[in-house]
Amino acid sequence: MSRPCNTSEAPLAVTARHLSKTYWFYEKEPGLSGAVKALFKGRKTVVRAVQDIDFRLHTGEVVGFIGPNGAGKTTTLKMLAGILFPSGGTLDVLGHIPHRREKEFLKKIAFVAGQRNRLFWDLPAEEYFQFCKIVYEIPDEHYFAAKTRLVEMAGIGDTLAVPQRKLSAGQRKRCELVAALLHDPRVIFLDEPTNALDLVNARKLREFIRAKAKAGNHGIILTSHNMADIGEVCDRIVIINAGQIAFDGSLSSMYRRFATKKQIKILFNGPWSRDLVARLGELTIVDPHEAVLEVEPAETARVAAHICSNFPIRDITIIEAPIERIIEAIYAQRQK
Repeated sequence: MSRPCNTSEAPLAVTARHLSKTYWFYEKEPGLSGAVKALFKGRKTVVRAVQDIDFRLHTGEVVGFIGPNGAGKTTTLKMLAGILFPSGGTLDVLGHIPHRREKEFLKKIAFVAGQRNRLFWDLPAEEYFQFCKIVYEIPDEHYFAAKTRLVEMAGIGDTLAVPQRKLSAGQRKRCELVAALLHDPRVIFLDEPTNALDLVNARKLREFIRAKAKAGNHGIILTSHNMADIGEVCDRIVIINAGQIAFDGSLSSMYRRFATKKQIKILFNGPWSRDLVARLGELTIVDPHEAVLEVEPAETARVAAHICSNFPIRDITIIEAPIERIIEAIYAQRQK
């Protein structure tokens, strides 16, 4: 994971206070009669997608913005990028009000969505990069230096002349990231960047994001359902649920605050009794040669010592509970 910067000294890139977004629509009953009835007696339904959240991002910081589907993650990102108009609150991104979409503001940000491709299907990346150069008015010397550096980081040097339709999803996504960063944006919004990518290409994309983050002069907000993206890339985690922030802090502080159990991973070197091991904690993974046992933190050392003394052990490892389990617990707390 990239090393966190000293946020007390780094300048603020994003400040949101009491940020809210409300949608509304008219409900209708099924069928043609329901559609006609809705024209005259439709029932108005209000959806509070984002509710009174406060949020800050410092330059040099990489923040994972996570939550269940419909929690308000993408809506928040779109407000920060100026794509959506907030229903309430104040928002400052690099000294600009995002929804005004001023030219100077757009030159300072990048928004990359994993579920849509910004590149032209029949156009090679090299030509699209030239298009970006013109749109963002990038000086020649800055453009060529940035392109050389980014192409090398992304590992796409052998694909620049190939039409996008001929590339794999991972290659296209890396080309898209390079295109989004050519103008050296100071704030980068990444919405599900590894969506639908295989393990190899997702890893390459995370390496690219980490390398970009190490420069230290960019603020990056990343949303993802892939916890590897969060754990390997982000300095800080913001968990949003039902439009409200449920947690804001480092990964280590989240473990300290919410982790209720530790896991003991056991590799056996001979026959073992499932019933006897199950008496020591909660078995979550079981096969003939391996088991994962969840125990209370205070009991970890005692249980591990007991296992080593009473079972044929090849290896034993004590680890934190998976990040997914902790986040699920946070979701559940907010729903009570």
